Amino acid sequence: MKHAKHLNSKFYLMCFLFFIAFCDVSTAQTKQTTINITTEYLYPLNIVDKEGGPIYGQSADKVHELFKRSQLPYQMSVMSWNRAFELARHHADTCVFSTARIKERESWFQWVGPIATGNWAIFGSPDKLGKITRLEDIKQASIGTEVGNVSVPYLSDKGFRLVTSNESATTFKNVALGRIDYATAGDIHGKKIIAENHLEDKVIFLFNYQTSDYYLACHPKMSAETIALLNAKLREMKLDATYKTIDLKY
Repeated sequence: MKHAKHLNSKFYLMCFLFFIAFCDVSTAQTKQTTINITTEYLYPLNIVDKEGGPIYGQSADKVHELFKRSQLPYQMSVMSWNRAFELARHHADTCVFSTARIKERESWFQWVGPIATGNWAIFGSPDKLGKITRLEDIKQASIGTEVGNVSVPYLSDKGFRLVTSNESATTFKNVALGRIDYATAGDIHGKKIIAENHLEDKVIFLFNYQTSDYYLACHPKMSAETIALLNAKLREMKLDATYKTIDLKY
């Protein structure tokens, strides 16, 4: 009888241990890694009004909606563009937006999008208005932009002289002070930087020179299933007009 009780105790213990092990495996399988999403202040695509405040905008709202529909855990942070870009390049489970998709970057990321479209523009002093209307007019000039900006490889490859800084505001202030000749930035973003820094009498929009689609660019080791899911949800947003509704807000 004692032997039977001993066998029963061993049987129950084995069942209990199996149950615990099964729960641990199930939890591990269902637990999802939080995806880190990095971005910069780029009006009207990615906007933050104060440090630690909510991130919104034409691109940001779509990214929030994408992850909500995909039921993927994520956290979003604003920082300098160069840091945001490099984190997504070198850290798994990280994505960056709003990223122009050019040949040089194609193999660096997996791509979700497009999530927005924008123009690249040249800004300069008011006395240049009407006189400077194309890139060929400023071939010998100094042009400022942010470190890591898509305009750097684009213009450098064409022989232009680029001067980089960490923030758009610094670039535009340098134009106002005469330290550099021109600035390049998104057309709407550049106009916003001019207004925010009260530079209207020193720096103005001159012309657009390129149009680009923007994407959510994710680390190459992110699972193909996750990328496919996000792209599927983006198509869904276009079909049900959520995508267009967000665009119309901005």
